[in-house]
Amino acid sequence: MQRWIVLPDMQVPYHDPITLRAVERYMAAHRFDGYVNLGDLCDFNEISSYNDGAPGRVTERIDSTFRAVNEILDRHQAIIRKRNPAARFVLLEGNHDYRATAYTEKHPELGKTLNVPLNLRLREREFEWVPSWSKGKLFKLGNAYFTHGLIVSRYHAANMAARFGVCIYYGHTHDVMEFPIVLHGADKTIVGKSLGCLCRYDQKYLKGAPTNWQQAFAVFYVLPDGFYTEHTMRIFKHRFVGTDGVVYDGKEAA
Repeated sequence: MQRWIVLPDMQVPYHDPITLRAVERYMAAHRFDGYVNLGDLCDFNEISSYNDGAPGRVTERIDSTFRAVNEILDRHQAIIRKRNPAARFVLLEGNHDYRATAYTEKHPELGKTLNVPLNLRLREREFEWVPSWSKGKLFKLGNAYFTHGLIVSRYHAANMAARFGVCIYYGHTHDVMEFPIVLHGADKTIVGKSLGCLCRYDQKYLKGAPTNWQQAFAVFYVLPDGFYTEHTMRIFKHRFVGTDGVVYDGKEAA
């Protein structure tokens, strides 16, 4: 059996560092065979279509984002490799990550400056890069498939299960929603499920409006035949109860 941890949208620098600390404490308490990040690891608001500016200070802010993300990835790899040096690491491309690629189409001189795999040192880290947003690629783990996300309608989990026709897990929507479809025959259930987010709720563009966002992450236990058990840990007030029955609180002193 393998155990994998799956982290949804952080949108650095708009991630929640206190909540992330709680997740990292859980991460450090267990041995994992793999780590999946569902994308939107970088936010890149400064080069979004909603805030399209010219080069200049943009590159300074992008550099700052890459530094912050690299610090997080350094920390996560150190935590997981301490217990399992052979663990696999996977990063999916989200729509926010893709903003960098889209921006270089207008400003090709920034190609290397905005190259996400290059600036996050993914080859050096031995990270598997999955172009989920730009090419629709999926990551498969046993009978479970992972994508950044695609549909944001009210019933997105049902629509994702129907659209993909497999057990599909994703971020993108920032909420936790699950919809099963039981097919004819034994053990033929498929599931569409969003796994929440790890970013802050107080994003400026929301202007205080209510959302259905939910901080969470997931752990998958995958059996040799591909069947698996998935646990989603919802996070409230920067704390959650892990699969081990222990409370992990990001506000508590180390």
